[in-house]
Amino acid sequence: MSAALNPTFLTALGAVPANAWAEWFGDLHQSLSSSTPTPTHRLVATLPLPSARGHAAVCLFETTGGPDEGRMHQAVLRRWAGAAPDGAELLHVELDADGSVLWSLASAWADDGIRAWLREALSAGASIRHDGWEWLAAPEQPAAAGESSSSSRQVSARRHDVVFFSPGAIGIFYRRLTRGASPELDLLRHLERVPGARVAPSLLGSAIIISPTGERTASSTLEDIVPDADTVQTVLTNRLRRALEGDPSLQAVALDDVRAVGVITRELHAALGRPFALGVLEGAMPATIRDVEVWVARAWSTLTTASLAHARVAEPQDRLSAAMQLLPGKLQQFGAAAELDPGLIHRIHGSFRLDNVLVAPPRILSVIEFDGDASLSDLERVMPQSPWRDVARLLVSIAESAAQAACDVGGDDEALEIAWLWEREARKAYLEGYGSGGGALHALLGIFEVEFASRLLLEHLVSDDCQRIVATHTLERLSRSIV
Repeated sequence: MSAALNPTFLTALGAVPANAWAEWFGDLHQSLSSSTPTPTHRLVATLPLPSARGHAAVCLFETTGGPDEGRMHQAVLRRWAGAAPDGAELLHVELDADGSVLWSLASAWADDGIRAWLREALSAGASIRHDGWEWLAAPEQPAAAGESSSSSRQVSARRHDVVFFSPGAIGIFYRRLTRGASPELDLLRHLERVPGARVAPSLLGSAIIISPTGERTASSTLEDIVPDADTVQTVLTNRLRRALEGDPSLQAVALDDVRAVGVITRELHAALGRPFALGVLEGAMPATIRDVEVWVARAWSTLTTASLAHARVAEPQDRLSAAMQLLPGKLQQFGAAAELDPGLIHRIHGSFRLDNVLVAPPRILSVIEFDGDASLSDLERVMPQSPWRDVARLLVSIAESAAQAACDVGGDDEALEIAWLWEREARKAYLEGYGSGGGALHALLGIFEVEFASRLLLEHLVSDDCQRIVATHTLERLSRSIV
């Protein structure tokens, strides 16, 4: 299937500033961390989407220059005359001299007709070809071909394009593409083979992008989920906000939610560490001292970059500066302790946060978005990692929910103090559910938390928001930790 693009769509693509592309693809923060300019993205292909009369396409970009040279991204976009519909995630808006909206470029999945085509494409199969490129959708399960849906919606404020279909399916379109092996398809297919493991949705369909040279790149997935599911992050934040507004009993309920996430994390890692004779994943293996050295070096590099960036801001925070001066020594202590028992390594989720765990009544959990850590290279994303990396990222995510609830009710000192007290108990509840030990394993947590909190600080250093508060709180807490 192929169709010509309307010239106005191509003109709109050309009008998008470089920093808007960088923010859309999630790599704008890199320009804050060094002297390199904002990453640039070269348009390499456009695959027109049906039913949009040339005003929508899957657009493929390649990063040019800098450390991410050659990285592939995709943007599934539609041009609207005037303002985009409510709920659409905006990329760029062109204004008239009087301030009125001439046209908008936004996520194509806000278009009802395109979403209807997408559901059919991923459940029954479809192909879009243009200029030697192909977007190929195929069902993973034959039964999916007979399913239909009259209701769907795009979910905004995500790192990827996410579309919910009713009943019980979710389409995820990754903005950063992985050349070669697909982390998500590998892991979901593996998890479906583990007897009794019900930690992730079933894979209904998938799509890949094929270049003119035959190279295959993961593009999207369609998963079967429990109807009426929401993210644990949303549920937790809402409970904590209501607790701060006068119903403290909800703090205990939120702790039970966190403990359940700990349990499903343990089950996920147990399944991912299980080998299959003919499977795509290897079983768990012992980590080495060299692995620990690599983890410490990565955390050290991110911390150093964050420290230098923090020192350059107009008014650096004295407490944070003092904490960051102590953290290199703490990292050395974490590394020395972790070398005594570095644990196991195997394939992990890679980007494990509360908004990547869905929950449906009464408390049915599912893990989604297995595309890995966007800060790592494509090769590293499919390599065995320490499962404690997932645990550390989830603990930072708990702090993000606590801070967001406090900010939602005004963000005063009293609200933040209550939020941090709850976060301390939530960390214990999560690790209790996970079945954590102590000693060297908690030293591994410290290494990974330093890395994630430093990265979070870099991404939000110039904005006075809850994410920066979380990074500051976490780094200060780590600087006071006893190894």
